[in-house]
Amino acid sequence: METQFLWTQNWYPVIPLSYLDVSRPTALTLLDKKLVIWRDGNQQWRVMDDVCPHRLVQLSLGSINSEDGTLVCRYHGWCFDGSGKCTKIPMSTDEKLEETARQNQRSKITTYPTQILEGLLWVWPDNSPTAFADCQLKSPATLPECDFDSDSTDWFMSEVPVGYRVSVESSFDPSHAQFLHEGLMVFSPQTAIPMQEFKQVGEMSAETGFTLQHTGYNVYNKNMEATRTFTPPCSNTTIYRHPHGRTDVFQLYFVPTQAGYCRYIGKFFSSENFLAKNKILSLVFKMLPPDIRVSLQHLQGYKLGDQDLRALHSEDVICTTSPEKNYYLPTISDAGVIAFRKWLDKFAGGEPFEEENIKELSSEQLYDRWHRHTKHCPHCRNTVLRLEKIRSFCQSSAILLLIIALILVPFRIAAQLSLTLIILAGLTFLGSLTSDNIRHLFLSSVPRNGLPIVKLYS
Repeated sequence: METQFLWTQNWYPVIPLSYLDVSRPTALTLLDKKLVIWRDGNQQWRVMDDVCPHRLVQLSLGSINSEDGTLVCRYHGWCFDGSGKCTKIPMSTDEKLEETARQNQRSKITTYPTQILEGLLWVWPDNSPTAFADCQLKSPATLPECDFDSDSTDWFMSEVPVGYRVSVESSFDPSHAQFLHEGLMVFSPQTAIPMQEFKQVGEMSAETGFTLQHTGYNVYNKNMEATRTFTPPCSNTTIYRHPHGRTDVFQLYFVPTQAGYCRYIGKFFSSENFLAKNKILSLVFKMLPPDIRVSLQHLQGYKLGDQDLRALHSEDVICTTSPEKNYYLPTISDAGVIAFRKWLDKFAGGEPFEEENIKELSSEQLYDRWHRHTKHCPHCRNTVLRLEKIRSFCQSSAILLLIIALILVPFRIAAQLSLTLIILAGLTFLGSLTSDNIRHLFLSSVPRNGLPIVKLYS
């Protein structure tokens, strides 16, 4: 009898530590569970059900008591410690009755095991009585060992309107890049070549997943040796070894949040430092404030992400609304998708959620960047605030310069100065518009001006 995979009895990376704010709770959805993340008075990151037992309000709307580190419900001020125990009921007038209420199991909140590894917060989303013991028997699917620095790049996270299965399948289908991502980097149908090999190496199991080995899929990487390893519940570790000696590693996690949605956490690192090759670009980047530097890097990835979203969301919709339709997978390049579907059906009993019809989203919903990434990322949020300050300053300066110029107009001796001020007012107003347009790039892919159509290809 095959060992069955249990979705809740596994470690999931849920968020990079750099994305967390120690001063406030953070809401999280994992396997359709509403959870809250916060750091308690012992400086430990806690995860528990995002619901106050009093009036069932989300605790993520609350705050963290700066004195004792308890999580405070926004609705009536009930306080909870890191074990989920209620420590205070402000509206209670009797100490004995309050103590009785606080000791009652109905006032306690379910907490989940957590650990920190490689800059990520991991959660074991099982609420069984043995969860804290069971989690000690498994290790998270962490980064592979390599001879170069995996910390040279930061984790990136986004929450996308694409389901878990479709997301993972896409990551085991490398040849799609030549067509879906045409115009980006070296991807083009003209440089595509058929994959000569794409096969499973070793055994497939419920706990260890599987590993695939494949050749290149374009004229630039045709001689590389590549491996793609799926480690349950949600890890894809891809390693490209090029004939000239360079090794590239792509570590991707596809965290199942709810039906039709998935949280992507990933990083890319290489034995070759690409930025160091361009000394001028490297110098300019180092001069920028950290928030600006990171957020500009994040902006560069939206075009590829938008192309993925358009295709994968449409696939999600068709698969759930027309279940009678099945994939037709006749080529070697389809081996990755076939392998993942085999693991999913054989060991996990299908997807982590009950299938339900996924509704087609509008362009405004599909290409929304605020909910997808910016609201989660402190660097991008800070850049948005910085750009808003610049916009406001430029706008106020333009008005002030224009007023001074108009006051000086009647005085002939100041005519040249007046003209200079009018020009400066125009430039600062242009700065206001520019900063506002850049700010919009962090909120949506839909153009602010002209037709509201996202241009995915040239």
